[in-house]
Amino acid sequence: MQQHPDRRQKLAFAALIVSSALVVFVGTAWGVRAFVVSRSQANVQTTSNAIGGFPLTGTLAPDFNLTNQFGQTVMLSSLRGHEIVLAFIDSQCKTLCPLTATIMYNAKMKLGTSAADKISLVAINANPASTSVAAVQAWSIEHGMLHQWSFLTGPAPQLKAIYHQYGVYDQVDATGVAVHDPVTFIIDPTGHERLYFETLDSSSKLDLNDQEVGLVAGMRQWLP
Repeated sequence: MQQHPDRRQKLAFAALIVSSALVVFVGTAWGVRAFVVSRSQANVQTTSNAIGGFPLTGTLAPDFNLTNQFGQTVMLSSLRGHEIVLAFIDSQCKTLCPLTATIMYNAKMKLGTSAADKISLVAINANPASTSVAAVQAWSIEHGMLHQWSFLTGPAPQLKAIYHQYGVYDQVDATGVAVHDPVTFIIDPTGHERLYFETLDSSSKLDLNDQEVGLVAGMRQWLP
């Protein structure tokens, strides 16, 4: 059976519209993908070049009351008068978190004794599935930080509330591994958030040195 010419024309026109829409859709999708990729690359470059850290709004850092590796209670507000370098450390991590601890310790030591005495290194347990004092103590011993910082822990609901207050992504995956933002905050002696840094997933000596230099610059900026 033959189709009416008008009907064939309508079908051809409809096919042209569909084909055109498909081309536009594919082009748009690739354009969005290219934009996302280029933005991600730019963010990586910005992160690696942020020598002085990323500035924060200067709001008062959320207070908390947790337990350190010696079983002692520590309130953030009790450290006023000292500059605080605050990181989120997984009590079971053997990869990225040790890099953060090394950067914190080395940066503080590079400032010299007089300045270092005005700085408190603080870590919050970033693994809500492993919250015991024994866990944070063992991690501190293994990585040479037992007497170098306060590694704080508490009940999982309390830790999760702190992650939320500080805007830190933190989840435990199906294997029990904590996936979290590798961030470090600088809090000034009056308790206000000033800078944040992100640890690069690299054990390169050059990368570690660059991050230590950046943290030193940030620490020096907010010394009391």
